[in-house]
Amino acid sequence: MADEIVTFKIDGPVIKDPYPLHEVIAILDNFHSIVDQSFIVLSGKARLTKAERLNFRILASRPRTGSYIQDLQILYDIAQPLLPIVPLVPQLTSSEIWKSAKAAYNFLKAVISLRRNGKEPTVSAPNNEGIIVVSTPGSQPITISQNIFKIADRSEDCYKRITGHIEKGRIDQISATDTKEEGISLTSEEKELFNPETKLEDNPIDIVGGIFDFNKEKLSGKIRVVEGQSIPARDYAFDLVKGQDPIAYIIAMTKEFVSMRCLPEIAVHTTGARVIARLQSISIKEL
Repeated sequence: MADEIVTFKIDGPVIKDPYPLHEVIAILDNFHSIVDQSFIVLSGKARLTKAERLNFRILASRPRTGSYIQDLQILYDIAQPLLPIVPLVPQLTSSEIWKSAKAAYNFLKAVISLRRNGKEPTVSAPNNEGIIVVSTPGSQPITISQNIFKIADRSEDCYKRITGHIEKGRIDQISATDTKEEGISLTSEEKELFNPETKLEDNPIDIVGGIFDFNKEKLSGKIRVVEGQSIPARDYAFDLVKGQDPIAYIIAMTKEFVSMRCLPEIAVHTTGARVIARLQSISIKEL
């Protein structure tokens, strides 16, 4: 059994004794997901099952007062399988899982910084040896493994959610560092990096789905888009384009499905993938 000890720390005026448990839990949950993505990719799994969690887990110990400080032990136990039906990955260690998570974080920051400076990177795989090359004119190319590229892509949303908790006067910094003082450090600067401006599409689309949440004060809600639409079927957050009566959206929650005309708001992932960050609703009508 090998392990990797990481010191996890949340700093800020709101993190004192006592501290808001819901925020700490949300931050820790997303950090756990970041490490999970590293394990999933390196082990070649599609997802992490409940049975595999018995072998791969993070243990917390030695909480300290002041800021939120907690030792986290990344553990992948290959000495004795807890369930015979769970195949282990003998060559994989917790150190490798953590090392890959760190490398993916550094890759994300490097590529996001290039885009922030107006340099659009080109991603290529010049051979069949599992190497990804990210290049931009006037900059040194970034060479990483396909596994690191995949971990970065899978964990980017976790960083967006974690940095969403960083706010002046509340939480200033969130970090996870190992015995080499290396790791992940998130401040307001990283929050800006991981949450770039989105772009609104020019042409509206019509979609069908069920509105299951709406806030009449914020004029925003959530819609569950059904299969067979021009965008993937899943839950989307949406905002109202100004000038609409919010009552129509409140009533829409009583209907199974409605038709929504909207403008998708696009965000570009570090890997170059275009994703819909949210929708801007122009109008809705009953079916």
